[in-house]
Amino acid sequence: KQKNVDTGMGLERALCVLNGKTSVYETDLFATAIKKIEELTGKKYGEDEEVTRAFRVLLDHVRTATFMIGDEKGISPSNTDQGYILRRIIRRAARNGKLLGISHEFLTDVCDVVIRENVAGYPELGEKAAYIKKVLANEEDRFNATIDAGLSILSNLVRSTIKEGANVISGEDAFKLYDTFGFPLDLTKEIAEESHLEIDEAKFKELMQAQKVRAREARENISGWSEA
Repeated sequence: KQKNVDTGMGLERALCVLNGKTSVYETDLFATAIKKIEELTGKKYGEDEEVTRAFRVLLDHVRTATFMIGDEKGISPSNTDQGYILRRIIRRAARNGKLLGISHEFLTDVCDVVIRENVAGYPELGEKAAYIKKVLANEEDRFNATIDAGLSILSNLVRSTIKEGANVISGEDAFKLYDTFGFPLDLTKEIAEESHLEIDEAKFKELMQAQKVRAREARENISGWSEA
């Protein structure tokens, strides 16, 4: 009686069967892009669990971002809604490239391969290739401007928290990373979770709210009017 049940047998999983593989990342749909990442990093896919995971995250996220930006309706990175999701996806791809040792901007290199491998079925990717790569490059550049200093400080915070036998990074420290270095909370959380740590989000939100109040009061003092 239940009709139109989604079996989950999409293109990639069907290809796994046809290629005789157990993972979509081992199919010919992904092989060229993985080879490109190997060239960029000097590492081999499958050499260990950590490297393999970073390869998969990087490739999957660049692929997703490419299709999101190249979609008929088109999505641009922003701080709200779908644009926020896209921004997180791009930044996660960029960070996993750094984890693999890439020190220069590289997302457009992987994007080129993704477009080339999919353009036959999705011609809009070819039509919008220059725009897609421009969006990726701009977002990667913005990310790199904030990431290096913040990553160093966060790494020290993670080490000191573990050394103290604690499992929570303070909201004050997370807020300082955000306020001083523009380091996004979601990235702080993701990095902390990799070391099985949490963030005191309640305190972080409290400090964010206090900052908004101070900013509003400052505007009122300057302009001489009050916001509703």
